[in-house]
Amino acid sequence: MCVRVVVAIVAVALLSGCGSGVRFVRMDETKYPAKDKNATVETFPQETMQPHVVIGTLSTEKALDASFGDHSVYDETVNVLKTFARKIGADALIYVSPRHMGEGGGQKLRIDATAIHYLQQAETITSADSDTTQAP
Repeated sequence: MCVRVVVAIVAVALLSGCGSGVRFVRMDETKYPAKDKNATVETFPQETMQPHVVIGTLSTEKALDASFGDHSVYDETVNVLKTFARKIGADALIYVSPRHMGEGGGQKLRIDATAIHYLQQAETITSADSDTTQAP
């Protein structure tokens, strides 16, 4: 009985927002394979010219604490989004937009982004002037 209670408490703690807390809204029903944990996920403040499909939108927030060392709260928050993006097979995050929320000691940094999957070129487009006939 006691073991069940401990397991339940641990499960609730893990699911109660202590984790990354990424909100995800899927916009493409295609499920892409997850990327390797070290795969590059590009970030852009705007659109990219690379042909792509939008997988969905992501959002997360982190308390604005003093930053020390090599990583800022912004970097840590973007890294949370990149980790989630890899899990859903995203190649890049576009429209990455940070916002400060809250007042006083309860300030948070919220970052919204759109996860995309790059399209592969399926065929070569030839000009209308080129001869497409082939000899028998």
